[in-house]
Amino acid sequence: IEILEEALEITEEKMMDGIDEVFRVFTRYAMRNKLPREVHIRFTKKAIKKQILQIAREKTLEYKDKEIVVLKQVPRRVREMRREYQFLTKILLKKGVNYRWLIPEGLVFTWQE
Repeated sequence: IEILEEALEITEEKMMDGIDEVFRVFTRYAMRNKLPREVHIRFTKKAIKKQILQIAREKTLEYKDKEIVVLKQVPRRVREMRREYQFLTKILLKKGVNYRWLIPEGLVFTWQE
């Protein structure tokens, strides 16, 4: 929370007002790769969430000289809709083609031979 306060340049009170809950989660990926547990934050205000995502894109957030990766959670409904495109994403990754997901489903990519 202190890291986010510094990044947004707001007080602790204001930050705590915008957060509903914070909890740590064990994931198989983290355990396999000997990484620290993920921290999930649920916000009460969309504005704070948007600001954090924007700042994380513009500059890297660090804690004890380690980079913090900030990701937006994709709802289960959207993940299920995107599941039918998984075979395409695997092919695009193998070919080295950059792509991005459309909301709620679909892919956008550019191809040059």
